[in-house]
Amino acid sequence: MKKKGKNLKIFFGAPFSLAVASARIPLRKFFYLLLQVLLFGVTMNEFIRVPSEYALDFTLDGLDMNSKDLSILRPRKEFDWDDFYRQGTPMWDTGLLEPDLKRLVEKNALRPCSALELGCGSGIEAIYLAKKRFDVTAVDCSAMAIDRAQSRARRHNALLRIVHEDVFRFCSSLRTPFDFVYDIGFYHFIRQNHLTAFIDLLWKVTHSGSYYFTLAGSDEEEFDEAYSHQNFLPTVSRDEVFNELGTLFEVVEIRKGTIYSRIQENPFKAWACLFRRP
Repeated sequence: MKKKGKNLKIFFGAPFSLAVASARIPLRKFFYLLLQVLLFGVTMNEFIRVPSEYALDFTLDGLDMNSKDLSILRPRKEFDWDDFYRQGTPMWDTGLLEPDLKRLVEKNALRPCSALELGCGSGIEAIYLAKKRFDVTAVDCSAMAIDRAQSRARRHNALLRIVHEDVFRFCSSLRTPFDFVYDIGFYHFIRQNHLTAFIDLLWKVTHSGSYYFTLAGSDEEEFDEAYSHQNFLPTVSRDEVFNELGTLFEVVEIRKGTIYSRIQENPFKAWACLFRRP
């Protein structure tokens, strides 16, 4: 029977081989870790995976936005959406129900069904739908946003599922698709770097006959790039919406709408987009 550390003793000496043997590190794993140290000067434990949902095209301290590859490991600080809530109420959390979503429900374009909100924030739209007898699941990666959503739901006596999880991780584990999926501003952020992954996500969480609604910032606002990035107001053209989301869905309507922000009293221009999966 061979003793652990015998081969290591030849190359590194008895004390080192005894240390490895006592730690019970397999030789293959040891040489892999050694290679990481020699090539990069760090071990894999020093890297933090940046979840796909956070890899937005913004210049923020500690976040590398250049790579399109979701699997890349970077020695960077993970982007923390809770920072916005620690500083007060984020610019997108107006406390107002977006009228374009309300319009769909009130004109009976959507009837009560199973619904999923991607990036629910403090839960304004999710709670509205729950009160309208939709079976709602609302997901957000921010613990502080989820806490506010849960508090709001209790105040309004609304029954819904509010989930604290990364949107992509949550959807990857789903077994049952939804009849209605929607977001207020999630699509116009995530499309900048991860459109293909987002289309795959929508394919997974919908079925034939499902509806998808998104409210996206309109390029008719003609923001300069610096203003758009600073105020979290990415924009998209009507043609881009049609071409990108039309790969999976049939267009029901793409109409001019509005999206509210705490930056100014009047809402910004947006595209209110309703699709149906054939």
